[in-house]
Amino acid sequence: MSHIHIPDGVIAPAWLVLGYAVTALALALAVRQTGREDLRKKLPRLGLVSAFMLLAMSVPLGLLPVHLNLTVLAGILLGPWLGLVAVFIVNFILALTGHGGITVAGLNTLVVGSEAVMGYYFFFALRRRLRPATAAAVATALALVFSLALMFATLGLTHIDPALVFYEDHHEEQVIEAGGLDIAAAGHESHHEGAGISLARLARIALPISLAGIIVEAAVTAMITGYLLKVRPGLIDGPAPPAAAE
Repeated sequence: MSHIHIPDGVIAPAWLVLGYAVTALALALAVRQTGREDLRKKLPRLGLVSAFMLLAMSVPLGLLPVHLNLTVLAGILLGPWLGLVAVFIVNFILALTGHGGITVAGLNTLVVGSEAVMGYYFFFALRRRLRPATAAAVATALALVFSLALMFATLGLTHIDPALVFYEDHHEEQVIEAGGLDIAAAGHESHHEGAGISLARLARIALPISLAGIIVEAAVTAMITGYLLKVRPGLIDGPAPPAAAE
């Protein structure tokens, strides 16, 4: 939902290098941290969760020009570190199929990966006060709002034409109908004349659509989390609760 659907050759190389450098550092830290966990249990789960995420991110939500990410669910099931690894794997595979440029995969991992990391911590903090399904829904909503803000911040910092977010994207036709804009044409023009749409106008188009997508993702994550806690509660093994005071 917060993917930066931008083709290669648009963002300045310095930002692309920075994105991959920070992602590489985060992945190295993730590997180091997960080395202490039970990898025998986590690695098969990593493959299954990554496959579900890849499927979810490849299929639009019917009338909504967005897709599920299932990143918060990945964070809940895998933990924040392996959740980030799963996001990188899925983002890189999607980039190879044209779902955003390959050079943008580093930035996308940071933006989308924030959902897995933040969602994990939000969920287990809220779980102490709310029912698990409710905690999962609220955690998902908060994490997706954070990643959406991070995506807009990235677009602003890189000074690219916001129209290119939808350039050559498989949701493009739906976004054009929803926003009443010929974003594809604006994207083509921006290659030659710098013409396009402002970041503020993109926000006015994207935010209502994203809000609907966030509601759907929060509901799906809540249902799956609630179901797993009933049939396989051992799959969700978060941080240990604080020790009681003596």
